[in-house]
Amino acid sequence: MGPLCVKTHKDVGARLRETISKLVTLQTIDDEVRGHQQERDTLQEKLKRLEELLQLMTLGLTEKESKLSEATRWYKDKDSELKADQEKVVKAKHKLQTVTKNKEYMAMQREIESLRKGNLAREEEILKLLEAAEEFKKSIAAEKARIKELRAELKQEEDANADRIAKLETSISTISSRKESTLAELSPGVVSRYNRIRKARNGVAIIPTHNGACSGCNFSVPPQQLVRVETAKTLESCRNCSRLMYWPPEASEPVQPV
Repeated sequence: MGPLCVKTHKDVGARLRETISKLVTLQTIDDEVRGHQQERDTLQEKLKRLEELLQLMTLGLTEKESKLSEATRWYKDKDSELKADQEKVVKAKHKLQTVTKNKEYMAMQREIESLRKGNLAREEEILKLLEAAEEFKKSIAAEKARIKELRAELKQEEDANADRIAKLETSISTISSRKESTLAELSPGVVSRYNRIRKARNGVAIIPTHNGACSGCNFSVPPQQLVRVETAKTLESCRNCSRLMYWPPEASEPVQPV
């Protein structure tokens, strides 16, 4: 009965060490996947930002062109009004030459002067509009040039990153397949515990000890617990961050209980 109990105890210890080894493998796989996903997401986010910027600039250009079109129509209307008033002045001057009565002559003079002042004001207004329109045209031309450059930049980034993103997707798929096979070798309870901790701790569920502390949060591990981690008798968690802990393979000095 005694030898059987020892054997059983050894079997349990071996199974636990194997479980810890598979959890470390699982963590390594998840780290690889996370690294590839972060790189892929960074590349895709850069493309997305360029696309959004291009859309905003294109929308802004459309609005500017619409305003320029409205200004052009306004200019044409004001120019037509100016020409019509200039024609009135010409007609009034012709009519003035036929007026014989002094009172009527003075009235005509006032009308002509009023039309002349109105035309001068309208001419100044039109001139300012033309100057503003020219500046607006320059702004639109510069915007078109920038959009052209941005489109070229986006195309270049798409071409440069397409292969890399595809390779990352393939790697993620391949690594995920390895993860599935590793998960199949672990009990559902252990997997659930691992996933719960990983989700709560930025993707890191199992961590080696270092100099008597959890290397995840640097919290000191009590000596008796450190013995259990080193001997792999139980699956131990850090009392501070709740991550699972294992004894690093490179550590050679056994822990002495106190």
